[in-house]
Amino acid sequence: MRILEILSFLQSEGIPFSFSGRETDEVEGFSSLARYRPGTFTWVKKPENIPAGLDSSGVRLAVVSEAVEGSFQNVIRTPESKRAFFHTVEHFYGEREARPAVGQFTYIGPKVKLGEGVRIGHNCTLDGDITIGAGTVIWNNVVIINRVDIGEKCEIASGTTIGHDGFGYTEDASHKKTMVKHFGGVVIGREVTILESCNISRGVIDDTIIGSGVKIDAGTRVGHNCVIEENASFVGGSILYGSCRFGKNAHFASATIRNQLTVGENSLVGVGSVVLKDVPPGAVVAGNPARPFMGKKE
Repeated sequence: MRILEILSFLQSEGIPFSFSGRETDEVEGFSSLARYRPGTFTWVKKPENIPAGLDSSGVRLAVVSEAVEGSFQNVIRTPESKRAFFHTVEHFYGEREARPAVGQFTYIGPKVKLGEGVRIGHNCTLDGDITIGAGTVIWNNVVIINRVDIGEKCEIASGTTIGHDGFGYTEDASHKKTMVKHFGGVVIGREVTILESCNISRGVIDDTIIGSGVKIDAGTRVGHNCVIEENASFVGGSILYGSCRFGKNAHFASATIRNQLTVGENSLVGVGSVVLKDVPPGAVVAGNPARPFMGKKE
């Protein structure tokens, strides 16, 4: 493949870049920088990522951030180097595996509506008033029940459960507990990724809402009535108790948050934090309990 084809693709994706080198040179696949294979293209995030002893002049094509220098044969320089590299790899080399529309031993209830091109794996259960948008992929052993609306081009990984009642109860004078019946649903926007073994509860009265572009890592728990706005992200093992709200672009790194709190847009919650108070927009917090962190936001 000629480098010119990669440049044309990046242009079509609207990724800003500059190029120096020979557009007609050929690349033969891709490789990591740590295990660079001659003739391939690779990604360089930071100058310190370049392995000692690597002759950069032997790298056929490097996609680099603006801070990286080096005598590469050909170089694509962009402020979105990670996006540029991985979008290119997926576009030209992504698997085009043929899979059945619905796998073995999967149950799809009579009220379920599937958009065009939806794929559902093996041993799944979709039972309730459920709508799945066009192009969405649901992997194996996924359970979706009650009232759930999933947008277009989402990916739900194996072992995830969506739509069960959350944890809430009433108790009488003798502390006998009775679980609260939930009547809400779950609404998931477009291009949402939910990885393995996540748990998303439906709302008690109103819906649990996950906005478009949200990315949820494996093992995350989303309690009832949570509202997650567009492009927020959650690292594996995060625990979101009920009725929390997350603003746009919030990043939550394997942390825990008490119920009925807000994490503002463009904020970052550090690894292992326990959030007991609202987090203002744009803030960086870390620790147990989470406090403002004065370090640089990555």
